[in-house]
Amino acid sequence: MELTRLMRLLQLADSALPVGSFAFSNTLETAVEQRIVEDEMSLAIFVEELMRQSATTDGIAGLEALRTTAQRNYDALLAIDDRLIRSKLNDEMRQMSRRCGRKLAELGAQITSDPFLAEWLEDIVAQRTEGNYAVTQGIIFSISGLSERALFATMQYGVMTTTLNAALRCMRITHLQTQQIIRSLGELTEQLFEEVRELHIDDLNSFFPMFDTLASLHERGKARMFMN
Repeated sequence: MELTRLMRLLQLADSALPVGSFAFSNTLETAVEQRIVEDEMSLAIFVEELMRQSATTDGIAGLEALRTTAQRNYDALLAIDDRLIRSKLNDEMRQMSRRCGRKLAELGAQITSDPFLAEWLEDIVAQRTEGNYAVTQGIIFSISGLSERALFATMQYGVMTTTLNAALRCMRITHLQTQQIIRSLGELTEQLFEEVRELHIDDLNSFFPMFDTLASLHERGKARMFMN
């Protein structure tokens, strides 16, 4: 089943997965407008900080959701989802997490027949839970037989590709340069995984004020290409 799991991983890590992440920029658009990000070097630093933020919030929640799904503890899963949405201080990040989470749950329900995921989607539609993207990822990776490392790598890769694809549309940078950033920052994923793998949902650390400030500026911005 090794190749089967690899194919599932490639499918779920694909930046073209139809969950709507292409509509978001992880606040990069405003960072460019405010001249925080101006070139390849500053872009790489920005993406690295996003990866660190994701690791200590979505990363922890996703890993917890994967383990909880394996235990079939649905009440604990709802508590993880609630805790994660409370860690997202700005409305645009909450909006991204909810929208992508619901789309992924809908996709998962189409390609799997797991009753745990079906109940999760039903509760999202009925607004009984938020349905965060990271939590939904944890559920689907668990029922797909994929590992914690595979989940974490996919989440980190998603942060990089979402931001760098946005960079191609709102600043002067080439595909070759974005691929160089992915290659160099990919090594950081192992370190971040080791830092958070044994943490629990109460250890979430969402204190990255720069991103919340950029998101608040984006809400009032006049020139908008992305939803956040």
